[in-house]
This record gives sequence, C-alpha cells and structure tokens, in this order.
Amino acid sequence: MRKNFNSEEIAPVRVKRGRAVLVGYGLDNDGHFRYTRGETFELYGGSSVAHEEMQRRAMAIQDEIASLGISLEGMTYEQFQVVRGIVERANAD
Repeated sequence: MRKNFNSEEIAPVRVKRGRAVLVGYGLDNDGHFRYTRGETFELYGGSSVAHEEMQRRAMAIQDEIASLGISLEGMTYEQFQVVRGIVERANAD
C-alpha cells in the first residue's frame, strides 16, 4: 500500500555519503545518447532540444544555489523549492 505524504511530513534530507546531485532524464530520445555532468547535476538522454533545456535549467539552479551561499548537500527541501521557484520565474520571462 502506498502512503501519500504532505509537505509537513517531509523531513529535511541530508546526504551522509557521496555527493548530492540533481538528476535529469530526457525521455524524448532521438536515437543519440546525451550525457552532461556539472558540479551539482547529471543529465541523461533527451532530444537535442530537450537536453539543451535541461542544461540551461540545471545551470540556472546551480548558479542560484551558489549565489545564495548554500550547498546542495546541506539544503533543505524548502530551500530547494525556493531556488526552483526563482529559476522558474526567471525562465518565464
């Protein structure tokens, strides 16, 4: 049986080993394998257009996290949602 969680039940997650990364998967594959790795992200697959969009958004999130002076490893779920919101608003323009 699957349990549904609301945002109050989600505890901040801290990485104990390894490194924390954002992972992106492009599902609209056009026959070419694409892989991009950054400081805080790893992106797999997608068409040329989709992969390029994932790169742009991942770089924007990475830059926003750095500008706030926090690290992906130490951020809470709520902090990530703030960063994601900032990036989404910037991309809407």
